[in-house]
Amino acid sequence: MQNKADDLRLRELAVPLLGKWVPFILILLAEKTRHFAELEREMKGVSRKVLNENLNNLLAYGIISKEGESSTGFPVYYSLTDLGKSSLFILENVKTWLKEHEDEITSNQNQFKN
Repeated sequence: MQNKADDLRLRELAVPLLGKWVPFILILLAEKTRHFAELEREMKGVSRKVLNENLNNLLAYGIISKEGESSTGFPVYYSLTDLGKSSLFILENVKTWLKEHEDEITSNQNQFKN
C-alpha cells in the first residue's frame, strides 16, 4: 500500500509543474533559449503576470535558468537546465498518448456536450 504522506508531498511538488502554460514553456525552451518577450509572443493568450509566475515557479524548481536582469535594462533570457531537459520525455509521452487516443477523446467530448 502506498504511503499517503508521500502521495501528498509529491502532489504538492507537482502542482506548479502541471499548469496550463508549463508544457508550452518547456516545448518552446526545448527548441532554443528565448527572451521573455519572445515567449510572450509565441504563447498567445497568456498574460505577462501569468507567464512571469510560471517562469518563476520553473526557476524555483531548477527546471529553467535565467540569464540577465530586466531591472538593469539588459534582456532576460530563459533556457532549460539539465533537470528541465530530463523532463521532456514526459511531454513526448503525453503527446504520443494524445495522438493515439485523439479520436476517442474527441468522440467522448462531443457525447458529453450533447
